[in-house]
Amino acid sequence: MVQGSRLKALVRDASFARLDADVQKLVGGKLLLVEHTVAEKLKSPYVPLAEMGAYLAESRGKRLRPTLLLLVSKTLGYEGDADVVYAAVYEFIHTATLIHDDIVDEALLRRGRPSLNSRWGPERAVLMGDYVFITAMHVAVTLGWSGVQPVVADAALGLIRGELIQSHRKWDLTITPKENLEIIHFKTAGLFAACARTPAFLVDAPREIHEALWDYGRFMGIAFQLVDDCLDFRSDEGTLGKPAGLDLKEGKVTLPLILMMENGTPRDRAFVEALVASRRFDPEILRELVDRVIESGMVDEAEAVARDYAAKAAKLCEMLPKGPARDVLARLPEFVIRRRF
Repeated sequence: MVQGSRLKALVRDASFARLDADVQKLVGGKLLLVEHTVAEKLKSPYVPLAEMGAYLAESRGKRLRPTLLLLVSKTLGYEGDADVVYAAVYEFIHTATLIHDDIVDEALLRRGRPSLNSRWGPERAVLMGDYVFITAMHVAVTLGWSGVQPVVADAALGLIRGELIQSHRKWDLTITPKENLEIIHFKTAGLFAACARTPAFLVDAPREIHEALWDYGRFMGIAFQLVDDCLDFRSDEGTLGKPAGLDLKEGKVTLPLILMMENGTPRDRAFVEALVASRRFDPEILRELVDRVIESGMVDEAEAVARDYAAKAAKLCEMLPKGPARDVLARLPEFVIRRRF
């Protein structure tokens, strides 16, 4: 099994095993090239760059963003190798933000392994995050100027903007669903949208294809983040690599909690307000928070919103050229919705 795609290993479901097999058949070879590119660009003769670079290269995530970009590239009939390089660029940007997130959140784990900051300390981790981010920009620039460069820059700026807004709104229980959606657009959806749209530049696709791919990626990204926010209540440390309820402990007020504050019982709202005011986030209290949010039905409501965005993304695939790669793109939103990791 090609290691570039993690779907089969992470979701034990026959339909997702078939999806993984189809991904491997269509873009498995290029996913291996992405992994090789990432590993090569993280090599260094200097310690601790070499140690941290090797550690990051081994800490493979879902690689959903590179998979998305490569599948769109396949759908549009691109036959060069720039898609592999741009897939690595976006993965570097994503990785850099995760490193910085872990430092800000003082997270001990990332993908079930010690985070960079817990293993090498925050000072070296923040520098490595900067290094990975600048590596992404350097690799993009070496490809030469094209319409993709502003897309890469805008996606990176959006990520930082979203993080700053979210940091500013830490433990803010007055945040609205609309404001939360804006943060998601910057933090997550913008990078998905950039990945989906980039191949359109490589084949000089018409404007309507650019727009359809941008919206496809944006809707996928929103669904992905909303599912992540729901999994913070649904899952556990053994599955996610982090404890349930950790988002609020880190100050992140996500859609399930926002909806409960708008529609929950007075006792539930009072509990959350007292929890935030006291900043007492011990495991027992977080467990009670998780139970209250689930019992309120607001996780179900948030998942329904995620399903709506996933359905919109799948519908947009009808505008793309027919073929096996388009069929897989149409099935990816279902994977995003049903994942449990």
